[in-house]
Amino acid sequence: MHPASWVGWVLAVMAAALATTNPFYLAVILLAVVLVAVLAPREGPGVISFRALAVFGGVMFALSLGIAAINGSYGDHILFTIPGPEVPSWLGGLRLGGPVSAEGLAGAAIRGLAILCILFAYGVFNGAVSPHRVLRSTPAALFQASLVVTVGLTLLPSSVEDLRRVREMRALRGAPGGWRELPALVVPAIVGGLERSLRLAEAMEARGYGASPPLPAAPRLAAAASAPLLIAAAWLWFYETDWRPLAALLTFAAAALLWWWWRAASRARAVSRFEREPLPAAERAGLAVAAGAALGLLALRLTGHGALTYNPFAGLPLPGFEPLPALLAAALAWPAVLLIARPAPARGAAERDGRLAAEPAP
Repeated sequence: MHPASWVGWVLAVMAAALATTNPFYLAVILLAVVLVAVLAPREGPGVISFRALAVFGGVMFALSLGIAAINGSYGDHILFTIPGPEVPSWLGGLRLGGPVSAEGLAGAAIRGLAILCILFAYGVFNGAVSPHRVLRSTPAALFQASLVVTVGLTLLPSSVEDLRRVREMRALRGAPGGWRELPALVVPAIVGGLERSLRLAEAMEARGYGASPPLPAAPRLAAAASAPLLIAAAWLWFYETDWRPLAALLTFAAAALLWWWWRAASRARAVSRFEREPLPAAERAGLAVAAGAALGLLALRLTGHGALTYNPFAGLPLPGFEPLPALLAAALAWPAVLLIARPAPARGAAERDGRLAAEPAP
């Protein structure tokens, strides 16, 4: 699949996961992401990085439940009580221990589900798309930002690969294992990643990579002014309902300033490509489906329909479930349809490519 398709899918998953607090819809989004993760191609360090992100997501989910239990929670359904010290009231309601309610654990689980959806989507993207393809497909206006993102995308797989290599070398030397030896594994991997990043940065700077003339002051000021305009528009729209026409006007003004900056940045940097990677029509339709699903969920959240919001502290009621939001959440699995319909490469070609990749360079 095209890198733009994966980027659009990840953004749609993030928007959908942040648009709802209903655990049923979050479960549907998570199942859609897992389905895509099972079918998405992963090679080399991408498999290891996805496993690391999956473990990290599980740890974050358990950590959110643990923090909710340690801090105590309010609610009518008290499960157990954790002894803790008395905290003064002037600390702003901070609690250490105390009664733990089912409402507090449910709220922590909902936040953990949203984090799992985003982390799994990022793991699929990190394993299925080469960072070099992402950099080649980036528009000229976002070249500098995409360069930073590309270097960041390579950090996790390379760090996990270094960690695996250090662990294997220590095992061959007969070093003991266990949690006590974790610093001896992590520190060399981090140091190696930092050294590799410094060497890459020095090589790129020596070759003048990414050098471009600075933008004029007017487009840079326009881009900087768009952020406070969007913040003011959001404030007026959500908190001052009488000023919503002004909020819409500020949003259009911010969009115009961003468009001006985009044109100026695109003209300031000339980008040449040896080969353009076209976006297939099927993936364009998938991007339209993902954008429609994300915007549909956001519209339902803003209008208060579809039972997208769920408050467990209101007596722990059963979350609502409606067909339309569930279908919009399930539509995020559209890459799985394309991956199933796409024919697998021939076995002989795959073996030949593997042999070529395994041969050392002369």
